[in-house]
Amino acid sequence: MDVDDYRELVRPLVAGRKVVITGGPLAGLTPLVRLARALGADRPFALGFGVGTGDLPDPDKVDTLVLDLDAPDIVSELRATDAVLADLPAHARAALDHYDPDHEAAVLVTTPFCARDEIAGRRNLGPRTAASLTLEDKTIVDELWDAFGVTRAPAAIVAARADALRDAARRLDTGLGTVWSGDASEGLNGGGLYVRWVRPGDLTAADEAASFLSRHCRRARVMPFLEGVPCSIHGLVFADGVAVFRPVELITLRRPERPGAGGLLYAGTATFWDPAPDDREEMRAVARRVGEGLRGRIDFRGAFTVDGVMTADGFRPTELNPRAGAGLGPIGAALPALPLQLLHVAAREDTGLDARPAELERLVVEASDRSRQGAAYTAVATRFAESTTHRIVYDGTACRVADEGEPADATVMLGPSNIGGFVRIAPADDRMPAGPAIAPLAVAGFALTDTLWGTGIGALVPSARS
Repeated sequence: MDVDDYRELVRPLVAGRKVVITGGPLAGLTPLVRLARALGADRPFALGFGVGTGDLPDPDKVDTLVLDLDAPDIVSELRATDAVLADLPAHARAALDHYDPDHEAAVLVTTPFCARDEIAGRRNLGPRTAASLTLEDKTIVDELWDAFGVTRAPAAIVAARADALRDAARRLDTGLGTVWSGDASEGLNGGGLYVRWVRPGDLTAADEAASFLSRHCRRARVMPFLEGVPCSIHGLVFADGVAVFRPVELITLRRPERPGAGGLLYAGTATFWDPAPDDREEMRAVARRVGEGLRGRIDFRGAFTVDGVMTADGFRPTELNPRAGAGLGPIGAALPALPLQLLHVAAREDTGLDARPAELERLVVEASDRSRQGAAYTAVATRFAESTTHRIVYDGTACRVADEGEPADATVMLGPSNIGGFVRIAPADDRMPAGPAIAPLAVAGFALTDTLWGTGIGALVPSARS
């Protein structure tokens, strides 16, 4: 099968029908709006939560409504989005009823937390299952690794109390400190917000981490801090097999001056990095075992990710995300005509589609190995009224704005977000070599945005192996 075959496979999801696309900032809905139109959907309706940073849908080709949303962080933003989708304000319901008076539209939701069968009385395509939601809890993952035959680092699950956390840290610390991850007592979380790196002897960080986790969680997972390249591996589970893709760098940067704030900043994904061939195949084998294990255990369908660290001793997983991860973005960008996001939805719908996972895997892996993609990004407190783009040059140590006519190594995009502002640094795929991680570029780029645009991100360093 080729790209056109896969487009035909998912076309029935949207062709000839009204489609409501929602679940994130309006700019973030633009790619899915364009895809739905290209596959024959009627004029879509994009229901955005904030405007966001980037290109907006063409108002001549889509109806739009933006709901205001302010949030202190990404987890609060996702939870608030899900809550509003459960009970839309009257003016949003009225706008949807005007667009779709017969309540026949299909709904595509981009937020990863949504498990609702319906949004405003309209069917949500491919919602999360209750079984998959239970696996979001970071404190149960070790049992899954053991059940699926995945090599892991030692870990302890303890009460989210200072004494229990400190005792586990003393037992598990191998010299670089420990990582404390909270459970899902308050609901789903992500983006590293419930993760704390507690360095050896750092009482301030330990106190802050214990205080935070005790307020928000019942239990926490403690494991040694692993030196290496943060990374992930993605797969798509279908009824008849698992398609496993290439490794993705998780741009997870260290805050040397702000250890009490968690010590780490998750800042995007990219496919420029290449692990050693044996390590790559180890990661792919892990993903295949996990995908097959999820299908057998909870009849799972759709995309998932295994996040971890590529250490000197090989890949060691740190968490399982039974949903589409951010790394599918750069993987799919290598073959933009392939409707990877809708294949994920179709797999969840389990419509008996003939997806031929082995053929999909080959198509995606070859394309994403050939065309490297990705970006470093983060929300910031600094507010920007509109999206702007700036060309920058990277000399291997620092970044500067490119001179007129000078080739750019990357672009910086600044714009609004529901948290305040948003910064995105995207390498030029024809200027960034395949192989090395892009974390050092991210560090240099964020330093430039702090200097020129006051983004307030602060000092950062990449991992020692990046």
